[in-house]
Amino acid sequence: MTFVIADRYALGANIGSGGMSEVFAATDTLIGREVAVKMLRSDLAKDSNFRERFRREAQNSGQLSHPSIVAIFDTGEVDRDGISVPFIVMELVQGRNLRDIVAEDGVFSPTEAATVMIPVCEALQASHEAGIIHRDVKPANIMITNTGGVKVMDFGIARALNDSTSAMTQTSAVIGTAQYLSPEQARGKPADARSDIYAAGCVMYELVTGKPPFEGESPFAVAYQHVQDDPTPPSDFIADLTPTAALNIDAVILTAMAKHPADRYQSAREMASDLGRLSRNAISHAAKAHVEKPEEVAAEPAAPTRVATRTSTAIAAGAAAAGSQADTPNGVPQESRSQARARQREKSKRKARILTALALILGLGAIGIAAAFTYDYTSNTAAPTTRTIPNVQGLPQQEAQTELEAAGFVVNIVQEASADVATGLVIRTSPNVGSDIRIGATVTLTVSTGRQMVQVPDVSGMSLEAAAQAIEAAGLTLNQNVSEEYSAVVYAGNVISQTPTPGQEVAIGAAVSLTVSSGVENVRVPLTTGMKWEQAQQNLISLGFVPEVTEVDSSLPAGEVISVSNEGTELPKGSTISVQISNGMIITAPDLARMNTQEALAALRAAGWTAPDQSLIVGEPIPTAALVDQNTIGFQSPTPKTEFRKDASVTIRLYQFNLTALVPSP
Repeated sequence: MTFVIADRYALGANIGSGGMSEVFAATDTLIGREVAVKMLRSDLAKDSNFRERFRREAQNSGQLSHPSIVAIFDTGEVDRDGISVPFIVMELVQGRNLRDIVAEDGVFSPTEAATVMIPVCEALQASHEAGIIHRDVKPANIMITNTGGVKVMDFGIARALNDSTSAMTQTSAVIGTAQYLSPEQARGKPADARSDIYAAGCVMYELVTGKPPFEGESPFAVAYQHVQDDPTPPSDFIADLTPTAALNIDAVILTAMAKHPADRYQSAREMASDLGRLSRNAISHAAKAHVEKPEEVAAEPAAPTRVATRTSTAIAAGAAAAGSQADTPNGVPQESRSQARARQREKSKRKARILTALALILGLGAIGIAAAFTYDYTSNTAAPTTRTIPNVQGLPQQEAQTELEAAGFVVNIVQEASADVATGLVIRTSPNVGSDIRIGATVTLTVSTGRQMVQVPDVSGMSLEAAAQAIEAAGLTLNQNVSEEYSAVVYAGNVISQTPTPGQEVAIGAAVSLTVSSGVENVRVPLTTGMKWEQAQQNLISLGFVPEVTEVDSSLPAGEVISVSNEGTELPKGSTISVQISNGMIITAPDLARMNTQEALAALRAAGWTAPDQSLIVGEPIPTAALVDQNTIGFQSPTPKTEFRKDASVTIRLYQFNLTALVPSP
């Protein structure tokens, strides 16, 4: 028996389960759409914390609309064995998550991993712009669909950036998966958008190496490493990398995984931009920053005193190892044995102190991971000195450069045409104005060269790769947030539309947004047999079908749907559906025997007969010797209880008294 909830969603097979919920394939019987229904486990539905987390997932996901975020359609509660169980109706995604893909198919190449992580970062950017941080980015929560799309799932522990009062966040308990936990989360500090960027770096690390950056016997051991240890450069685990390729992959991943948030990418969009360069085998901005300033690494003392320094050194070490270089990278001198021994002794002391704190917390049990790191790593490692980037947008280049250098930053100048900003004025900074970054870090000033206009090329019908090349060749940039739409006329992967339109004049460097076809959308033909035609027609049209109706003779009420072609099967959107509806013209003939003509007319009218009275045709009389049967009906056509059209003629024959009927035939 099919279990239907909310009088609408027919549950099918269980397609997944987790620590707190079960997911069922289902059908939205109202519109015929295949969906997934996620239900909180009945044994957890009584717990207010679990209900709050489940409610949060529905609320957070429902606020987001992005092609790489699983869509939420509906929410509600259903009674199961006397317990009110909340549920979420969401987009049904067919595919495999990254955890299973790596386990079953092996690691991704750096360019493949970058291609996968670009839409992940774009989804996180959309979430962050909506004021929501995910807090549990991991391979199991990222799915590759059967059509090659990327979907970020499970906003169950996400929270608003300005939410400091939720019952789920007041306890300082660490929420998330230990292997992808940012240092600030592990230490019980507030998480922000850059915490998701750290987790995205951990995910990409696992995609290219086949294992997470840190492993341990317990979540506590793993969380300790996130706070205190540097990951092995991912290039150490990737065969056949050139030194440049090794530097490139290490720079992107280890920048995302910097210990201090100020040293990471400052937005998911910034990380997506570097991933785009990595996917094209172009040098990432993170790698350029490392190569262009080798003196920063060389100037650091042997003992690690700053998170950013440790990250830079790890990047350099990975590149050197991949290139089989005997010397330390960028001319960093080998430390003496005495220095190494002293540094190792200090590291052992620090480790012992932190492990002692961990052991104490494990004994206490209920306090959580966060308390294990109340021993702040600032007690053994000097805290990074950071400063806020001042607002220099709109200032002349020299004035902006002077102000930034006075604040302790290194300034890099790039030029860009602009239709809105006058020549010589600052368009923007990278990182953004207001960002807290370490003193001595590089701030890139983008300065306007004025209005230099080019025509937008026509890329409609091109593949995405060809369109990107044409846009770049025209001096424009491709908006990395590429939209997808179903199309019955444009092949999957090709461009449907673009903004700005072809031939329009725009400033050099302007972004071009593309909408790409995801192919023809297949839609299940809804079950409409037995419905009134008006309702069936509305359902079919709303799903994109073209109904073609034919009226047929039937005893069913006029306008009722008798049959629908391909009902219950999937067809391309826009397909023509043949529908047969009843014209209500068939009635059942009443028994007119022994009635006179007027009585017969009354009986026929009562049965629904609509033909004029003259359509009751009186045929040749039937001789009878029974005077009592005189002028009553002895024959009718159609015969009693047979079906005929209500507007058809009826033939009757009346008995006529005749004495000859008493005479037997010779």
